[in-house]
Amino acid sequence: MIPLLIVAAVLLLLMLLLLAPLKLDVTFQERFSVQVRFLFFRFPLTQNEEPEQEEQPAGKAPKDPKDSSDPGLAVKLKGLLHREGLRGFLQSLREVAQSVESASKKILKKVRLHKFDLYICLAGKNDAAEAAILYGQVCGAVYTASGILFGVFPCRKKSVTVDLDYQNEEHRIEFSGTASIRMLYLLVEGLILLYRVLPFFKKLQTIKDQKERISQARKQDETK
Repeated sequence: MIPLLIVAAVLLLLMLLLLAPLKLDVTFQERFSVQVRFLFFRFPLTQNEEPEQEEQPAGKAPKDPKDSSDPGLAVKLKGLLHREGLRGFLQSLREVAQSVESASKKILKKVRLHKFDLYICLAGKNDAAEAAILYGQVCGAVYTASGILFGVFPCRKKSVTVDLDYQNEEHRIEFSGTASIRMLYLLVEGLILLYRVLPFFKKLQTIKDQKERISQARKQDETK
């Protein structure tokens, strides 16, 4: 009885995790800030500070990213083109593109927009007439785009404001938004996409293995 209760508790926990939403928070105030939230975990996707460059040891030349025995993606694609011909190569790319497009559409249908707050303040101190023209153009573009966006992703907490300040010399943009999708949808569509594109990556892996065998054969011939 106890093992069954443990299994049931684990399955219930997994179901709750899969049904929990994965949230994306985006803010912009002079710089972008993007973070992903899942339950009580937060994962920032942007860095405020530039990463420090690693110091190279004295007397050692910096490593050239092109100097690698692992063939790059371009080399693999060329090898696939040479092996399957143009028609087969384009057919493989078309299948991958269709799979990605299908998965993207299904995922976007499951996205929920919870918050959208956009504030644009145009500066009109330098040239009032030009600022007024710009204000009309920005209003038309922003409100039209917002109407299309909210038609696809309904949002309860939404605010879009375009303002004109004749006392400022610089434009100002502030934005904050939150969207979410359940982990279950991401997992299912991710597995379906992986299953569909796996044959293509297997072909690329075959090209890589062939390149490595040819390279090793050449090195053995040189050592003889």
